[in-house]
Amino acid sequence: MNWLLLRGLGREQRHWHDFPERVRALVAPEPVFLLDLAGTGTEHARLPLPSVPWLARDIARRAARLPRSMGAAQARWCLVGLSLGGMVALELCGLWTERVAHALVINSSANITHPTARLQPRALAGLGRTLLAGDATAREEQLLAFTSHLPAAERHRYAERAAAFARDGAPGRRALISQLCAAARFSPPCAGSLSARLCFLGSRQDRLVSAVCSRDLACRYGAPHLEHPWAGHDLPLDDPRWLLERIVERVVRPRQQGLTT
Repeated sequence: MNWLLLRGLGREQRHWHDFPERVRALVAPEPVFLLDLAGTGTEHARLPLPSVPWLARDIARRAARLPRSMGAAQARWCLVGLSLGGMVALELCGLWTERVAHALVINSSANITHPTARLQPRALAGLGRTLLAGDATAREEQLLAFTSHLPAAERHRYAERAAAFARDGAPGRRALISQLCAAARFSPPCAGSLSARLCFLGSRQDRLVSAVCSRDLACRYGAPHLEHPWAGHDLPLDDPRWLLERIVERVVRPRQQGLTT
């Protein structure tokens, strides 16, 4: 099986930090791929359309060009998507109907939940101030204050890393607005149209997106919903071990026992 990790709004693959390597160690020799959404990271020069289906088709097109020697063309997929990346993962489940075996959707949302839960009002005001911050490290620290519950010293260390990523090619304002519009308009695929085994993971203390959003999606699809007690929106950053344990429970162990493909 192939694995694909997808980050969220305005974030690139390097914001996973060491999480991909930990997944690789867990699932070896299966390949783990990372692709940036249009407008971020390796794709920062490309302006995305304000549409999750468009973002998903763009990911699918680039995934088709991944190295065939690693089995990307033949094997089924497990998708791990955070926030906007989770929306794209759900859309890919519809595009690749028979090719996605599993999808783990983390702190994501859709238009089935009230807008004030999808982007909490206090966070909306704070994000506006964050965008006005002139210093990249200060801007990242303010952003992490909304997305992470790590101690301040750890957030500062990650903010310095994120500021260095931004110097290589930060997403432009138009790209961020387009991604934000795509997320705001996202309508999830019909429940009966997806054959992948879905699992929704939420953070009870998420300051950005209310945990009710993951619960609503899980209810829509009749899928498992697992909730972290203290992590923030960036669950892979705050508690990667917990997330890896859930991957073992939901995907790795059932496959080893022959319960899923």
